[in-house]
Amino acid sequence: MTDQAPDDRQEWPTHCPVCGTELSSAVIDFDKTNANHPELRPGEMAAVDYCPNADCPAKQVDVQDTGTV
Repeated sequence: MTDQAPDDRQEWPTHCPVCGTELSSAVIDFDKTNANHPELRPGEMAAVDYCPNADCPAKQVDVQDTGTV
């Protein structure tokens, strides 16, 4: 057994690991019947961090040729 206390601090990234842009935050509401307000309701909403850089290489869609016309 160890005498060290567990580290309860969670470190979250503040910048995009691909392009280095500072991340933005948003709340996604899965229940469209909710009123439009910023109150987070667990189970119905999720808080997310995302890269706002439209030119970020992580946002590039990998399109493959399916061979169909």
